[in-house]
Amino acid sequence: MGNNILNGLLLSVSTTLVISCTSPEKQEVRSLRQFDDTWTSLRQHQTPQWLIDAKFGIYCHWGLQTLEYIPEYADLSVDERIPLFKGEKFDADGWAALFETAGARFSGVIGWHGSDFKHWHSDISGYNSYDMGPKIDIVGEVSKAVRKRGMKFLVSYHSIEKQDWIDFAKEGVEKYDPDIFWVDASFGGTKGANHQKTLVRTRYVGRAEADRQVFPEKYQRAFIAHFFNRAIERGKEVEFVYKSNDIPPGVGMRDLENGILSEMAYDVWMTDMDMTVPPDWATHGWFYREGVPLRSANELVDMIVDVVSKNGIFLLNIPPMADGSFPQRVVSTLTELGGWLRQNGEAIYGTSPWFIYGEGPNEVPLGNYSFHHNNHFADIAYSGEDIRFTTKGDHLYAVCLGKPDGKLSIPSLNTSFKLRKGDIISIEHLGSGRPLKWEHHEQALDLDLDGIPLDDKANSFKIKLDFSIR
Repeated sequence: MGNNILNGLLLSVSTTLVISCTSPEKQEVRSLRQFDDTWTSLRQHQTPQWLIDAKFGIYCHWGLQTLEYIPEYADLSVDERIPLFKGEKFDADGWAALFETAGARFSGVIGWHGSDFKHWHSDISGYNSYDMGPKIDIVGEVSKAVRKRGMKFLVSYHSIEKQDWIDFAKEGVEKYDPDIFWVDASFGGTKGANHQKTLVRTRYVGRAEADRQVFPEKYQRAFIAHFFNRAIERGKEVEFVYKSNDIPPGVGMRDLENGILSEMAYDVWMTDMDMTVPPDWATHGWFYREGVPLRSANELVDMIVDVVSKNGIFLLNIPPMADGSFPQRVVSTLTELGGWLRQNGEAIYGTSPWFIYGEGPNEVPLGNYSFHHNNHFADIAYSGEDIRFTTKGDHLYAVCLGKPDGKLSIPSLNTSFKLRKGDIISIEHLGSGRPLKWEHHEQALDLDLDGIPLDDKANSFKIKLDFSIR
């Protein structure tokens, strides 16, 4: 035992010992090698199981840029908007309570977006929301409120340029210890389909502009190594989330902006979906704008179920107003979403994907950027004929993305595929807890829904399976 530990320590000078004391008589000692700033080393990082199980998170685009969408402030410069950004109704505990009500298992806020103005109490630059404007440490207040309710904390950095970005990013890690560090496209610039954006960037914008927009690899590797290593030192598991192809696969978790995959992925992925639906690209933006439509609770439920069935994680952006409060329609929609998740969360949280993600007539289309933005304008529709599958333990969950009429037939669950005659023990409607009558045959699994109080949104069916070898 002693020699094994010694040999492990000699493998690298960058090794952390984590000592867990369970009793005075017993100690468990683990040696954890720290990461080098190489992709080969960073690919040894593992996505935490807590994030894979969480499935649903919320973050907010709120800050100085919110004022840009207020007509009377639209023509002002960034500096002219700072004294007008007061956040007089900001309540971090109220935010966290709403996130929890909605069913989120992790949540957070943007730390840096759209200008050099930071949303935390920075010791590096006084150009921030604590020293100016609302005089609020936005990142710090939200991180404390979120963790107080047992959720993991996410911070996102969107404005990335030059080496000094690393100093601010490291400061964010040191001060606020995020569980998820999320970066936008400026971290790599490859969110175009099949990384075409990087390949053609200099042809269209010129070398100087390309150098400004694409973050150099050496800085990427240095920061990710720092983030992972600080987590090891603190005895916690974290994840780095990035856009599309911005870093090599296997290092962190890729994110699709307003995007939905058309098939199941074999790596766990994330979509960050804006709750607002702009009418066109001219009004594109992730901050609150008066009069812009919102996705309904029904749409959000359908997307969460679809993403989870495809081995994904759903991150929802919700827009606070400039004063820091949420519009009533946002609160009402999230409350309705949370109600559905309280009844049906067993089919979502802690589940795994099945052999196939589901069945149904509605296909997910490609967008202008491959799967990036393919649901930017809420073009993807689901119906009661669309079924999605998840699994947990000895249960299979079939979620119908609508309200079926009297009966529901699921062809994928016929006796000639994975579930044979006798494999199903019982079936229950999760929303009501009512047992169902059913018939399992060569063409399908047929559910009799007569007398079952069905949901107007999605309906989940819990199928108990017999895995004994007969």
